[in-house]
Amino acid sequence: MQAKQALKYFFEEKQLEHRTFAVEHNGTVHMVESDFLQDVIVNHTPPHEQEEIRKIIAQIDFRNGDVNHFLNHLAVAYVKTNFSE
Repeated sequence: MQAKQALKYFFEEKQLEHRTFAVEHNGTVHMVESDFLQDVIVNHTPPHEQEEIRKIIAQIDFRNGDVNHFLNHLAVAYVKTNFSE
């Protein structure tokens, strides 16, 4: 299964609790909605990055971890990448 389809299936199946991640960057607080982040991952992330995200999420899920901690990490990366100085 392609990473994109696997991620899409994962998010649909798990129906993660909606979260808003507050990310402070360069003196500004950015609010990143979990639904928005999932859309970015599935529809706007390059395939090689989707595969890495899929592997990490699969490991977290297998160990019954909280995927939202990883999504928070991705929210920080998104803000730092898209809202530079």
